[in-house]
Amino acid sequence: MSAFMALSHRDRDRDRRGGFTLIELLVVIAIIGVLVALLLPAVQAAREAARRSRCVNNLKQLGLAVQGYCDANRALPPAAATGPEWSNNFSMKARVLPYLEHGALFDAMNVSFFQQAPPNATSLTTMVDVFLCPSDANVPCGTDDVVGAGTRQIGYTSYPNNLGTTPTNHGGRYDGPAYFMGAGSVPSVAGLAPTITLASVTDGTSSTAIWSEMIRGRNGTTDRGPNQVYRMALPVPKKDVDVPLLSYINACQAATALAGFDNKGQIWGTDSAGQGGGYSHIMPPNRNACVFQGQAYPIEWSAVCVGASSFHPGGVNVGFLDGSVRFVKDSVAPGTWWAIATRAGGEIIGAGSL
Repeated sequence: MSAFMALSHRDRDRDRRGGFTLIELLVVIAIIGVLVALLLPAVQAAREAARRSRCVNNLKQLGLAVQGYCDANRALPPAAATGPEWSNNFSMKARVLPYLEHGALFDAMNVSFFQQAPPNATSLTTMVDVFLCPSDANVPCGTDDVVGAGTRQIGYTSYPNNLGTTPTNHGGRYDGPAYFMGAGSVPSVAGLAPTITLASVTDGTSSTAIWSEMIRGRNGTTDRGPNQVYRMALPVPKKDVDVPLLSYINACQAATALAGFDNKGQIWGTDSAGQGGGYSHIMPPNRNACVFQGQAYPIEWSAVCVGASSFHPGGVNVGFLDGSVRFVKDSVAPGTWWAIATRAGGEIIGAGSL
């Protein structure tokens, strides 16, 4: 009997040793929680690094496409264009489609019509992966009805082309690698018409930006944030009046009134600034985007205070005319940011200044 009881006690002791107490269970849960808290930021950082790498690759492809266009046409692709009744208003991205292995999409465009006209519905509603930064989930626009295809999402974009600083400080001419094809017959914008070649980029292709990125809008929300465009307390500048760029920066950063234009990047095919066309280097990276008093949206032949922005921590990716892509910090000096915008400003950009 005593032997049986001894065995029974040993069995109970073994049973007690084989389980967890409540305190032990809570300790294990706490340890797991700490490990998750430590690992989650690392996982998120790794995912963002992968997204940023894809963004860099997209900009490299766009830069190489510009070079391909230059080789074939002996000029840069136009930043904007016009034809009879303002037709042919296609973006620089639309012009380089054949050099991005999207020749069929390019052939579907009809330049005899306005980009948003029904004959261009196919291109209007085609999403192009290389035009999209994977770190930005914002959708800046709605859908369009396409004959024979039904309702389709309008194709949007993350990557505007560099217009320079502002033509209003340069006698109505772009100081960046940009020109307005067909504008010579329109007196108000004729100064933007002269074609730009690589030979005219005397600052050097490795020192002249051609592409960057822009946080997309959220299709008409009133949510404040980097998706928005604000209205600043300045009138639209006159063409031949030199306004210090810092004046624009200060006015835009102080702006709090929404412009009612939560649609940045809304159509990749249009040359309209801040929508599918260009951005300017007035505002340093990740600052407010603004329009002037009386403007409903940015105007590509005037001063544009919609700059580069991104969800990448600390700065933006910028593509240069030599095909390289560099990360420019939010803390970049305004003068340096303006310098990489110009094609023939004669500025000297020091190593590490970006």
